[in-house]
Amino acid sequence: MFERFTEAARGVVVEAEGLAIELGSPTLTPVHLLYGCAEVRDDTAGRPLRDAGLTGAVIRAALPRAGDGRIDPDALRAIGIDYDGIRAATERTFGPGALEGAADRRSPTGRRRVRFTPEAKRSLEQSLRVAVELHSRRIQAGHLLLGVLRADDEDVSRLLQAAGTDVAALSAQVLTQLSDAA
Repeated sequence: MFERFTEAARGVVVEAEGLAIELGSPTLTPVHLLYGCAEVRDDTAGRPLRDAGLTGAVIRAALPRAGDGRIDPDALRAIGIDYDGIRAATERTFGPGALEGAADRRSPTGRRRVRFTPEAKRSLEQSLRVAVELHSRRIQAGHLLLGVLRADDEDVSRLLQAAGTDVAALSAQVLTQLSDAA
């Protein structure tokens, strides 16, 4: 499916993944994809979101930031936990470095990976359906935004509501942008 993505649509996914990694999220959600749509330089997705007041900064501010997954030995000692003792026992049982990187999954290239949630996968599937319905051979950023909107994600709906817009109004604007771009 990704081979059908335009450069801008690929940029949406790259931006979404980058934000998920930056915020320490182990998964990529529809809200991350919404952020990618807002950040990519493509009028079929970015312009309708900006017109609705949904910029990348607004979306980013609405997302929780996860911890970095690092253990703070001093903080543990302060509450009476012997980190060095736990580390030694763990390494005796599981081998050297057993506590290192347990929460950090990396690809063979050393780049951190995030998994797509089922809702994010549904958004991508919906974007393909939208492209087919609109007789497009390629999936554009606007198709991705429509896919996110069609997936009916609760967090996306909350963001739209907070911005004073809804799925129908935003979808109509995206469809206009897609037809203008064709």
